[in-house]
Amino acid sequence: IISPDNQVYDDNTDMVVLPGDEGDFAAMYEHAPIITFLRPGKLEVFSEESKEKTGFFVSGGFVKIQNNKCTVMVDYIKNTNEINIKENEKKISELLLKLEKEEDQTTRGDLLIDIDLLKLENQATIDS
Repeated sequence: IISPDNQVYDDNTDMVVLPGDEGDFAAMYEHAPIITFLRPGKLEVFSEESKEKTGFFVSGGFVKIQNNKCTVMVDYIKNTNEINIKENEKKISELLLKLEKEEDQTTRGDLLIDIDLLKLENQATIDS
């Protein structure tokens, strides 16, 4: 799993559950080759060694699965254990106040995207 900032995960896995563009799907050993977009949502990695699940929230990106390798590239990623729901709720409230006062449609659209991403990030934590 790679983000613009760093390599987030590089290990053997039993399965990776991905928020595909048309719905969640699992990548496992001998998965058919595929390249597809990811929508914002929860990505789960099931470690081969420890058998533990690690959850992440991703804002989108794409995945390439080929020759038993799963490469995920995302713009934004956060471990679900690091998501602070109360802090996100505070940010959502602040953004909603800005939205009420904003007249520029482009800025309003950007605020709505930010609000939706924070809500999805919170949802990824709740579903953990």
